[in-house]
Amino acid sequence: MKTPATRVVYLTDPPPMVRAADAEASAPGAERAAAGGPLPLPVLSAIGERLAAAGARLQEGGGATVLPDELARLERFGLQLQELAQIVARAQQLRRENVDLGLALLQTVAEWSGEADRLGVELHGPAASEAVQANPAALKHLLDLMVEHTLQQGRVVRLAIELPAEGGGVRLVASVSSEPASQSPQRDTLAWQLLQWFAAALGLVAQREVVPRGERVGVLLPRA
Repeated sequence: MKTPATRVVYLTDPPPMVRAADAEASAPGAERAAAGGPLPLPVLSAIGERLAAAGARLQEGGGATVLPDELARLERFGLQLQELAQIVARAQQLRRENVDLGLALLQTVAEWSGEADRLGVELHGPAASEAVQANPAALKHLLDLMVEHTLQQGRVVRLAIELPAEGGGVRLVASVSSEPASQSPQRDTLAWQLLQWFAAALGLVAQREVVPRGERVGVLLPRA
């Protein structure tokens, strides 16, 4: 059975991410970014659990609709890991540019709206925008991982842009409402673990805090 093709959408319209990252790191002596390093054992364990669970579903399923969907998810996950690894390996050489964060978030909402509907989660974009300094391909993965995690944590997800009082950057925030539950489940999803690792490779910090009836996930980005 042929696996459905997967189309990856980028924030800009350059060549595909892997070739772009290769071009940016073509200078002699380019090395892997130490900040990312190898995948931590908890992340590798979580990846193994996801693959094992997917394999079990494929063995139990077998219907004409279940099998293609599961294969497509595995294909997308494999592509995601490859692209994350390519960017982490060249994190120190990635070219940054001014990116409209509000527009990037609206694109992310549009791309994840189908999955949000499938999970029964409301996904909302920001009401404002700010320009940040970022590599567009790397920023897209940050946004994807943040949304993927938060969609598993509550019933309503709101993406927002905040300007910290102390200045120094632009905070990207995903707020999760888990009502009527008293709080979001405090589980470390694979997406959250990958987000932490990936952000560290880019010299950023992904933060997560449980709040009444939900949680907040944030990343501070350099302002353009």
